[in-house]
Amino acid sequence: MTVTESKSLTIGSRVYWQGNTADGGSITGTSWDAVTIAWDNGQAATVHHGDMREITRSPAKPIIVQRQP
Repeated sequence: MTVTESKSLTIGSRVYWQGNTADGGSITGTSWDAVTIAWDNGQAATVHHGDMREITRSPAKPIIVQRQP
């Protein structure tokens, strides 16, 4: 994601490391220079807007939900 995209993230936005649905997290904080991500694996990280190249806003592969009859 670009710096501009990163700056538009809001608390609660979902993000993914390299688009991998198994490596997702939620934005828990924002500031003028960084965002804080609570990863689903229990880790937290503060990432500067310029260092968000490996992070995407949506998964690389769509999540398919199958309906039960």
